[in-house]
Amino acid sequence: GVHQFSRTQSNSRRGVWAKKSRKNVTKKTIAAKPIIKKSTRFYATEDKARPMPSRRSVAVAPAKLRGSITPGTVLILLAGRYKGARVVFLKQLASGLLLVTGPYVINGVPLRR
Repeated sequence: GVHQFSRTQSNSRRGVWAKKSRKNVTKKTIAAKPIIKKSTRFYATEDKARPMPSRRSVAVAPAKLRGSITPGTVLILLAGRYKGARVVFLKQLASGLLLVTGPYVINGVPLRR
């Protein structure tokens, strides 16, 4: 019939490779030999993805406004579509952003954050 393991595999399982000669080896020494288990050949190709720590977990307080900026102060925008435009400061929003306006009628800058 067909055997489950090949001749080489069955010999290595029985420990035949360790036997010098049949005459000198007793059954007790053969039974005492531990069967060595092969390590797996599978290795993960990529590391498991771990979630990155959230940056939003810490509540950030809004930036403290400098004392010289009060409602009605003229500011100059440094970035964005209207950079270089002089605007009037209205108030600081809860998020910390500043609400400014042109006024729109004078220089075309709408209410901006």
